[in-house]
Amino acid sequence: MIWCPRCEQGWVVACRIRGRQEQFLVCEECDTVWESGEPENTPPFVILEQYLARFGLSALWCNLERI
Repeated sequence: MIWCPRCEQGWVVACRIRGRQEQFLVCEECDTVWESGEPENTPPFVILEQYLARFGLSALWCNLERI
């Protein structure tokens, strides 16, 4: 696991939305999502709420599956 470069308080884990194949990285603490590449403190990144809204989902971890 990787320590989050944005909040420096949580672990970055690989996930996907339940029922979908696309994988992404997300911080367990600050909910920052990196859709591709390595986690960095500079964009491109989005917040989990924004990412899940694209799929009509609320920002709940129960919508995610850890890989």
